[in-house]
Amino acid sequence: MLKAYKEFWKRYIDFQGKSDRLEFWTPVLIHIIGLFIIAVIGIFSFIAGSFIIGVILSALVGMFVIAILVPMFAVTLRRFYDAGRKRISAVILIVTSILVDIGFDISQINGIAITLNIISVICTLILIVITLLPSRHVDDEQLKWL
Repeated sequence: MLKAYKEFWKRYIDFQGKSDRLEFWTPVLIHIIGLFIIAVIGIFSFIAGSFIIGVILSALVGMFVIAILVPMFAVTLRRFYDAGRKRISAVILIVTSILVDIGFDISQINGIAITLNIISVICTLILIVITLLPSRHVDDEQLKWL
């Protein structure tokens, strides 16, 4: 598991290779658990009245999220390719999800906001399902879109 996390950082700009499920899900789960622990500490610090600790933790989380954007994007593309899917389909799903989330934040009409939120959830679920698929060794001509 530690090897997979080290590999995540070593291959942070490798958009061409393949990554199996362990190489994808290890960093994802480590990041989720770590951010959850930091969030709990931040909540308790705000409740205790130590706002400076909460602000520092929030800033550190923000910097960490920015630092993992490119490596997560790269490992997602590699994971899609390993699962027998085209890399461009991952790009389309990620960009669609981001644009829809921005539209959701901007939207002032409830019906549109709900629709955009549903589209974002669907894109996220497709990303999760494809990253859970087993590895497939197929030629580039036989790759599927989704």
